[in-house]
Amino acid sequence: MGIKYKSVAQGLDAFVIKPVNLERTEAYKAFVKADALRLSNHFRESIKHYLSALMMDRNNYRVYKGLGISYKAEKEYDKAIKYLEQARTMSYFSADIHYELGLCYMLTGRFCEAIRCFHHTISLDRNNINAQVQLGVAHEGIEEFDMAILIYHTIIENNPSFLSAYNHLSALYMSIGDFKAAGNVFSQLLKINPSFSKAYLGLAICFDKMSHKTRALHYYKMFLDKKPHSHHSEKIKMRIEKLTRQKSQDNTRNFAVVND
Repeated sequence: MGIKYKSVAQGLDAFVIKPVNLERTEAYKAFVKADALRLSNHFRESIKHYLSALMMDRNNYRVYKGLGISYKAEKEYDKAIKYLEQARTMSYFSADIHYELGLCYMLTGRFCEAIRCFHHTISLDRNNINAQVQLGVAHEGIEEFDMAILIYHTIIENNPSFLSAYNHLSALYMSIGDFKAAGNVFSQLLKINPSFSKAYLGLAICFDKMSHKTRALHYYKMFLDKKPHSHHSEKIKMRIEKLTRQKSQDNTRNFAVVND
């Protein structure tokens, strides 16, 4: 006949393993200490306490997650993936676990696995813009540039003030040699944030690559006005001098042709 329960909730509770006095268990104390150490960037030390917690209690998915994140910070990616995969098995609907796992797969060059993880993240948390950006980066990793461009454009359309998407999109356009498109992205960025100095440098480089010397000089000088002590300043000054000489030579040639 089976066991009768007064309510559905009571019936479900009967199948859930609940540690007695969870807050007082040694495993929980070790987990809390490990989490505190990780959050204060003491990753190596946190690993010891996560492992101690794991020895006493293997049913807390947050221990596996914390352990994976700490190993990722220590650049031990295989171990990070191992523990994050275990955390994902135990708590499949936690968006942050999929995201952390995706980052680990990215860092080891396993872009297809990363793409799957970021898709899961976004399906569980549509507001995770960082996961959307990383999805674009992962598609870049397998040279699916059109897909990456579409993703970045979509992010910008939905989140016009999110600067990271502009940075990734402009960098991708420059890497594939589409300097006109990259320049348009930098121009968009400056409309949103006129003080973003790197956009001036980006525009200067784009115009330089397209042999628009006057415009290139204009934006190189604007960048130096914004960032006079940039570590790029000496190279930029040298480039400005070279472009100025080239412009002068071009003007001389043009003048000679007109007078012939």
